[in-house]
Amino acid sequence: MKTTTTMLVLLLFLSGCSNDSAFEGIADDSGRKAVIEEAAMALDDEDYASAIQMLTEIYTTTSPDPRVSRLLSSAYMGWAGVDFVRLIEFSGQEEREDFEMVASSLSLSPVSSLDNMSTCSIADRTVMIMLNESNPDNEDYLGAQFIDGHCIGGLLEGLERAQYILNILINANRHSLDDEIQLGVASAAHFVFYIGNRVADALNRTLVKSDPEDRLPGLVPIPINKDAYRFYTAEKFSNDQSLLSVMEEEDFREEHLGLLSLNTYQEDLINVYYAVRAFERATPEQNDVRDTLQDFLACTLNLSDTPASEIDVNDIISTMNTTGVFNLVSGLSAK
Repeated sequence: MKTTTTMLVLLLFLSGCSNDSAFEGIADDSGRKAVIEEAAMALDDEDYASAIQMLTEIYTTTSPDPRVSRLLSSAYMGWAGVDFVRLIEFSGQEEREDFEMVASSLSLSPVSSLDNMSTCSIADRTVMIMLNESNPDNEDYLGAQFIDGHCIGGLLEGLERAQYILNILINANRHSLDDEIQLGVASAAHFVFYIGNRVADALNRTLVKSDPEDRLPGLVPIPINKDAYRFYTAEKFSNDQSLLSVMEEEDFREEHLGLLSLNTYQEDLINVYYAVRAFERATPEQNDVRDTLQDFLACTLNLSDTPASEIDVNDIISTMNTTGVFNLVSGLSAK
């Protein structure tokens, strides 16, 4: 059951998409207001492409309008499949698998069976690949969820644009606690998609072929939940794919990082951490969504037995190095 506190927080969050007078910096120009209201309606109708097009025309990074920023980041998150209502429903479950948070919070549709993986469409949000239930080899993995590798780039781009917009707003000190929470949710989704994409690329044998014409980007579907990782320990989608056992730590190393630079994994989870802290400041009472984000963070850091109050940014930085990410993937694929 969803708690009353959770629903109140959702209403507070969504109020950022419907109340002009709540924020400074909204121009009095009637044309601008009309664009914002029309974009908000498009967002309500899940017409994310139209909302993005309208809001991009009036969005600026030099003096970010809080409401425009919130609407535009929400549109990009919706484009990538993130559904806050599904997140709340998942958070209200009495029993839940912590890493499943992102996969269970997506509003995306299947593209086809595993025999045809090249017809995904981000615009239609038909990007998911499910296993063929009639294949006896799939019996132990029917809960596996994958994203078509041909469309993952567009989903990651949408999440990264949402992160960028929210970071601009926060750095301009024009944000609310809701914006930190929204950034944390976007970053959790980005974390799962990004790691899954690194796994898929590592398993794609064609990407190491000498002739570029023989390389097939997107051939391997992107795992986004534990059953999908478990599937890759024993099964493959094609003969040009390896099993997880061939993966090495180096498959997760990010190149060209400065000595003191954070990697993508660390940045994403630090945003999740600050989202949890924002929830605590906004609603000190027990809250399902906050607890779900906290549990997701602890799960990825392998600190599920550690009290939430004892997990901090230093834990994220020290754990989410190349070795830590490899260990996470190995743990997800364990039976």
